[in-house]
Parts: sequence; structure tokens; C-alpha cells
Amino acid sequence: MSNLDDDFEDDFEADEDQDAKLAEEAESQEKGKRTSLEKRRLIDHLLEEKRLARELQDDLDDDLDSLDDDFDDFDD
Repeated sequence: MSNLDDDFEDDFEADEDQDAKLAEEAESQEKGKRTSLEKRRLIDHLLEEKRLARELQDDLDDDLDSLDDDFDDFDD
């Protein structure tokens, strides 16, 4: 009878180990997805900041050109 009990315990432990391994893999995949999403959000945010900075720089350049033209007109 003890062999049967040992076999049952071994099977039960093997099932627990497999379940634990599957849970750990699922958790690891979920962390990987979250990390990927966080990286993507950071990249999107950085690209948006660069786009806004470029837009502001273009507006500033246009304003400076306009001001320069106004001064040229004033000198004439």
C-alpha cells in the first residue's frame, strides 16, 4: 500500500510542479507584454514630444523670418 501512496504523491507533486511551471510561464509572458506596452508608450510619448518640439521650432523660425522681413521693410 505504501508504494501506491508513494506513486500517488509523486503524481500529485508532478502535477503541482507542472501547474506551478505553467503559472510562472504565464506570469512571465504577462510581464513581458506589460514591459513591451510600457516601452511602446514611452516611445510614443518621446515621438510626440519630438514632433511638438519640431513644430514649435518651425513656428519660431517662421516668426523670426517674419520679424526679419518687418525690419527689412522698416529700413527701406
